[in-house]
Amino acid sequence: MTPFSALRVAFGMLLGEDDFRVLMGNPRGKQMLHSAWLHGPGVVWGYGVRLDADGDRLRTAPGLAVDGWGRELALEAEACASLTAWAARWAEDHPAPGAAPGPGPADAAQPPCPGEGRPVTAWLVAEFGSCAGRPVPALADPCDITRRHDDYSRITETVRVVVRGDEPPRPRPYHRLRVLLGLDEVAGPEDTAGRQAAEAADRVRAAPPAQRAERLLAEFRRLAACDAGQEAPGREEGDACPQLFPVTEDHAPVVLAKLDFDVLTGPGGVRVADVVVDQLVRSVLLPTGAIQDLLCGLAPGLLGEAVPEDADGPRLDPGSLRWSRGNTCLSLCFDRPVDRRSLEQAVTITSLSEHGAGWARSPVAGVRLTDGGTRAVLDLEHPPAHRLARVLIRGTGPEPCYGTDPWVPFAGLRDGPAAGRHDGRDAVVTGYLQNHTADAGRSES
Repeated sequence: MTPFSALRVAFGMLLGEDDFRVLMGNPRGKQMLHSAWLHGPGVVWGYGVRLDADGDRLRTAPGLAVDGWGRELALEAEACASLTAWAARWAEDHPAPGAAPGPGPADAAQPPCPGEGRPVTAWLVAEFGSCAGRPVPALADPCDITRRHDDYSRITETVRVVVRGDEPPRPRPYHRLRVLLGLDEVAGPEDTAGRQAAEAADRVRAAPPAQRAERLLAEFRRLAACDAGQEAPGREEGDACPQLFPVTEDHAPVVLAKLDFDVLTGPGGVRVADVVVDQLVRSVLLPTGAIQDLLCGLAPGLLGEAVPEDADGPRLDPGSLRWSRGNTCLSLCFDRPVDRRSLEQAVTITSLSEHGAGWARSPVAGVRLTDGGTRAVLDLEHPPAHRLARVLIRGTGPEPCYGTDPWVPFAGLRDGPAAGRHDGRDAVVTGYLQNHTADAGRSES
């Protein structure tokens, strides 16, 4: 395979065997790299696994998959694998603790209690294979006594379905993106990349709803650039020349099923029992069209509810509240003019007792507007009875506060969510009064 070497032909050039290898290897190698890095291993369709009634033979249906090296694994006919045969080899390599030594493998695998099963987990995988075929006459030097008179003209790609004792590692790249989207957890204090992504997720959640999609895309691109910069081809320890693919060839097979069963060794040989075949562990490659549809379906859940259009009602600046005149006068500011009479009917001031007496209301005697109707001064009949005071201005209900320019309901706190032209939002500000005396005001039950 020569993905980065292409054949350059010229008129009259004599082409040899190596030239044709380059000619075929260039596009094939590029396609394999594309599939391995941008799609990864997984089942495309088919490859259903079932266990025969005898509890031994695993039958795999025809299907198509892509392995970790980007090779298409096309299984055209049903494949079979014997679980008992694999278990016999496993029992030979893993003698039961306390087994008496003997001359043969069966004796060596004899467990201390005949018939007692040992739980085993194995993996059914599909791996790439090939064989040569279709021999044709070949040119040879007649003086060469080792000459071959024919050679194979075809390479047939095959699939081997085998049982493995060790789970093929399945890398989970792009850790930062997985943490950002809630698929991975931060591994711990040493997981700098995970903490980086968690902070990005907090920034997305803190953004206003209308800006959340744009913020998510910006963080996604930034973290993807960091993750991609740390990706590298897989390599075996001691490799001087690393290969081009995400995993080594030993780790390229596609997982089809997880197998849980008991291995029983007795005088009659090795057998398996209580076999459980779990196909849900396999990876599946989805068509691009299906991915687009799924992303559109999930978008409302990721981005939140639709953002309604704001009617530009007046909003309260929560930091503008000022108490004066022995806590009998309260001033506050809005970003737009408000209607005086509607504000007087929509404001409620209460205070909460620290000794279990509950809430006490402080009636508003009158409202004065200044600064073009954007600053309101509220005169109270008496100061709040308790130190914890709560100011409520209603933008909802039968008698909300209204703005005069435009003529729409009060929209709540500054930088709050959108409010409509038919129904606004309430605003609540709670705080402790300064210079409050214990006998101030009059409590009401």
